[in-house]
Amino acid sequence: MLLNKPRAYEIMDKHKLDGLVAVNQINIYYLTDYWGPLMRMRRTFFNYAVLPRKEDAPAALVATAVELLRFHETPNATWVPNICAYTHPLYYDRRDFDPDVEEPEAVQEGMRWPVRPGDQGPAERDYLAFAQKFTGTYSVNATYALKKAIKDAGLENATVGTDDPRVITWLNEMGLPNLKGKEATTIFREIRMVKSEPELALLRKASAMNEIAVNKCISSLHVGLPQTELELIYNVEIAKQGGKAVYMSNGHMGKRKGIIQKDHLITFDGLCEYQHYHGDIGRFAICGTPTDEMLKRAEAVKFGCDVAYDMIKPGLKGKDLTKAVLDAVKAKGFEGFYICTPHSVGLEHTDHPLPIGPMMPGSQGEFEFRENMVFTLDMPYYEVGWGNLHLEDTVRVTKTGIEAFNSLDVSLRIIPPEGLTPGGVPRAAE
Repeated sequence: MLLNKPRAYEIMDKHKLDGLVAVNQINIYYLTDYWGPLMRMRRTFFNYAVLPRKEDAPAALVATAVELLRFHETPNATWVPNICAYTHPLYYDRRDFDPDVEEPEAVQEGMRWPVRPGDQGPAERDYLAFAQKFTGTYSVNATYALKKAIKDAGLENATVGTDDPRVITWLNEMGLPNLKGKEATTIFREIRMVKSEPELALLRKASAMNEIAVNKCISSLHVGLPQTELELIYNVEIAKQGGKAVYMSNGHMGKRKGIIQKDHLITFDGLCEYQHYHGDIGRFAICGTPTDEMLKRAEAVKFGCDVAYDMIKPGLKGKDLTKAVLDAVKAKGFEGFYICTPHSVGLEHTDHPLPIGPMMPGSQGEFEFRENMVFTLDMPYYEVGWGNLHLEDTVRVTKTGIEAFNSLDVSLRIIPPEGLTPGGVPRAAE
């Protein structure tokens, strides 16, 4: 189970919520472990999830009846006990349906694949028996199935948090006039920023594959290489490991496209996903010979990272960390360095509450490190006429300090202009 249930209950109590209703795909996945085909298509309002605060009330997942085959074949596709299925419009084409007269949550048949009489094997007969259990419980569409899930959980007169308050208005119109909603986009993030053990395992995997892919990009450098090739190398390396590349951002004298030039710094900011959880890393390198100033600045930002990781523990405020890092970097002679931003990492690149709508910066309170938060220190720098650098590693907060999911090797990588062989030997030495 991905969901950190104790954390979810704690935050629901804090915000006086009787339950959560997820509309966004990542929150549905977080609450249920399920990521179905319509979610992969980013089809909003085709799946929902409900998590009641009462521990004995049934959590629910809303899915089309076509997906019952998936639930049958993969019993661990979701942990939730209440699957609320709905019919497919091509199968249940009732333009004369009147919800004021008929029961929208008690349709007899849900769409299923055609059945050839007499030709089913044991596995197919098992599937038909599984689907038969849902007879008379289908809803006419996904939102009516959500209404059923809310009633099953005893939430029809409750206050629920949701990441899309439009559904509350619809449910009020559909026969739940006493249901109240609270905008919960930041509440979901507040819950998610403290990770469960299954989440930590996925984040370790995402971080490891990310560093492998970025190191492959760095080892592939040579003067004249198109920057666009680096993104291709990164994408392929992430895919080889079973992940999904989100982006590989390279800064090279401020340019995002061009070719690698001799003696110029180049940055690597790689973001990838593994089972929808992110790895985030930043490195910088040079093809050629660094100047004394480059080496001094590289040592200064490395020192700043060391200071940060020595002081991080639960309860530390983000602003205090930022000040300490910037002071340390400047004390080492890098006066112009000014960005050190900690951010939580998880199902989103930035997986902690952020101001939205009318909220002002700081309205969610200070960024504070929590045990089992996974974060990065985002430390980019660009100086017109000088170049770029960027440092970032994915790290977990423990009871007493940190667990690094990456190597924390933030040193300047120096590659010969002609590049390296696959064995890591300078090509000029061949």
